[in-house]
Amino acid sequence: MGRGLSIAQKRILSLVWREKFATCQDLLTIWGVQPGATVDRSAYAAAHSALSRSLSRLWWRGLIEYWQNKVTRYRTAVTLTDEGKALAQAILMEDQEEQFNG
Repeated sequence: MGRGLSIAQKRILSLVWREKFATCQDLLTIWGVQPGATVDRSAYAAAHSALSRSLSRLWWRGLIEYWQNKVTRYRTAVTLTDEGKALAQAILMEDQEEQFNG
């Protein structure tokens, strides 16, 4: 399940499925960027770039929907489409089976 998805993309889908709604700041934690923590500028830029690429690919596959800030028009958060929810559930079940089977 989830063939062709990177580990980061699978983590994004799983996190958004659990939370129902996730901001880009929340999603940066996948790359080790903690909200409110001081982060090296180049590390933040690399994490943000990776997040942007991952979200773009998930959007093109029809798995996520963007929420935009009405003032700035920046895409600031994501939710899952019905297809994204189904795939996220399948990924989580697959992970549980792998843990159970060791």
